[in-house]
Amino acid sequence: MRIFKITTILLFLIAFSGNIFSKSHIELNFPGAENRTATIWAYKDLVSLERQVISEIIIDKKGNFSFYTYNSQIQKYFIEIRYFRVSFYVEPNTDYKIQFDKVDFNNREYYPKSMVGYLVPKFSIAEPIAPEFNSELDSLNLIFDNFIAENHLRLRMGNKSWQLVDSLELEVNLYLKKHSDKDLKANAAVQIAQFRMLSNQYGRDYIVKTYFKPTDIAYHNVAYMSFFRSFWTKYIGTSLKRDLRNKLDSVINQERSYQALSALLANDSLLVDPYLRELVILRNIPQLYKMDKFDKEAVINILYDISASKYSKEHQSIAVNLRNKIENLNTGSKAPNFTFFDSKGDTISLENQKGMYVYIQFFTDDCIECLSQMKITNELYEKFDDIITFVHISLDRKEEDMLNVIDDEDYKWHFVFLEDNYKFIQDYQINTLPRAILISQEGEFIQWNAPLPSQYFEDYFLKYLNDKKGNLQLENPRYRGYRKKN
Repeated sequence: MRIFKITTILLFLIAFSGNIFSKSHIELNFPGAENRTATIWAYKDLVSLERQVISEIIIDKKGNFSFYTYNSQIQKYFIEIRYFRVSFYVEPNTDYKIQFDKVDFNNREYYPKSMVGYLVPKFSIAEPIAPEFNSELDSLNLIFDNFIAENHLRLRMGNKSWQLVDSLELEVNLYLKKHSDKDLKANAAVQIAQFRMLSNQYGRDYIVKTYFKPTDIAYHNVAYMSFFRSFWTKYIGTSLKRDLRNKLDSVINQERSYQALSALLANDSLLVDPYLRELVILRNIPQLYKMDKFDKEAVINILYDISASKYSKEHQSIAVNLRNKIENLNTGSKAPNFTFFDSKGDTISLENQKGMYVYIQFFTDDCIECLSQMKITNELYEKFDDIITFVHISLDRKEEDMLNVIDDEDYKWHFVFLEDNYKFIQDYQINTLPRAILISQEGEFIQWNAPLPSQYFEDYFLKYLNDKKGNLQLENPRYRGYRKKN
């Protein structure tokens, strides 16, 4: 096994082309994580939130690992080890030493039952010695957190609640006098603006004119772009005036171009500026894509148009990243390859299953609903094993937990212990249990969120074959209206 695996960071650097990059070295110690894989990643941009993996590292027997970064400005990095994730900011030309508290990776409480998520282990930054950006930001956020805890209801109720925000701003300004970092000030400014909105002191017009000027868009500031995403979420689909919303269907589904959509939205008072309008369209594309009334290919066409934007290279990159993220799990899109050793020691990969359908399910030894699906899967295997490869993937903490589930059963299909291959979870975006995925004979998604065996998978699959080939008679009456095609 390779001790240190570095994936290309070329695409990551392109996003910041034209800037001067400084090298930083990050050293980490994580007791309990010895010999496990750490994945280091960052966002390609803060609109699409598409991930860029920077490094994959095997942690040594003392819990140590390290990596280098190349930044022109403060950048947020994420580290994932199994079901744990931490994030921190790296300043250009600054080296870091980070110490984690010890974690028992065999603790059942750290492994998924129905939700596949992340836990945040405690850690501290030993170097550089405080004050540094992470500690300063934590202290600033504590001021805001305490303010929310004490004043949330009063802000909502009004009655000169803007005066509460005045007092908050005074406290924040006192803190910033001692900590003058420009990124810290930018974080504070957008958080204050959100409280002004909450107290009804600032309206949407004022926010747009003051904070979303095209020349002031802070594409790489996490707090700013979080504010931007929140402010404009679902704006096109739900917040436009009715006469404009009524025209969206025809403009998107028939005109099928960015130019036509932009021309329509130019009639909205908040979207007069074409540069801002384009960025707001990008923010709303994933939401429009999920709405049944809009043609999905037409929405993707809009992204293709923006990927040649005349306004911003940032917009071009965001459009490309959005397109990749949206299309990754679509029906007909290429499923990410995988290679596993199953419980019998056999190798199974998606590439060597060409010509077979692949039906994947996920489970843990204490997910009762997951385990109940196996009995029905056994029936499906007896009927379809000649055309479907069945795979069950265990998210348990140890392989023996998986083996305890299957040792006394006569299950003939593939059982795989995922171990530290959490990249697979990310590639396939698995977040709940039980889950099932169906992949075609060509290695493409038929259904990323496929029916479970108990959800009439047999009927679903037969209908799929019937629609594809037109030569199967469906006898099961549970799905009415399925008939042999003439």
